[in-house]
Amino acid sequence: MSNFEIYLLIGFFGFLFTLNSLAIYIVLNTYFKVKERRLYQILFVWLLPYIGAMFTIYINKQDYYDQKLARKESGFTDFFATTSYEATNHRGGR
Repeated sequence: MSNFEIYLLIGFFGFLFTLNSLAIYIVLNTYFKVKERRLYQILFVWLLPYIGAMFTIYINKQDYYDQKLARKESGFTDFFATTSYEATNHRGGR
């Protein structure tokens, strides 16, 4: 194996690792009511490296924009609030 091929493989695996890390960062920073969804998406990212990461990033970004649009239409200012009761009684994690 030549040095070029070795560098190409290192670059490819570095790209996959970076993409998977980005996907996991997005999953961990997206709000889900069901906490197991995060675990399943993280497993999906690492079991199918490129396809899983791209699919997970797409789904989470789509959910983020859907949540943002719903908040804008309903007038909620709190990101984690899903009902009017939660919006009025949310204490900021205290």
